[in-house]
Amino acid sequence: MKQIYHPWHLWEDHKNGFYNNCSGEEKKKKKQLVLEMFSSEEETRRCMLFVVNNWKYSMEHNLTNSSVNKIAYIGQCACCYYAGISNTVTMETWGTLPEDVRERSNRIAEEILNHWRESNKYIQTCLNLD
Repeated sequence: MKQIYHPWHLWEDHKNGFYNNCSGEEKKKKKQLVLEMFSSEEETRRCMLFVVNNWKYSMEHNLTNSSVNKIAYIGQCACCYYAGISNTVTMETWGTLPEDVRERSNRIAEEILNHWRESNKYIQTCLNLD
């Protein structure tokens, strides 16, 4: 699949704080929220499904980019949707999660990515005027 490009001002991840910065107590709270979301299998799945199904421009732009770690991106977007957590805070916190939680979260993201790919395999065969 060739990469689909969308201008940054359409990206839902950007609109929800994916690229924001924070520090101090706010960052501490956000790290705790990353742990909270990934600790719940149900919440992880719900948030991952939401972003993949509803963040059209971000997903098309990033899930068709061969340079993006798509599994990580889906997890980072899920945290962003869950509590406005930036990708950098999610990345910093990821390594502190128990290994079984990381493995489970990666499996969920892979399953959802495969579903997105199957659902969007013909995305480039039609004219999209959005």
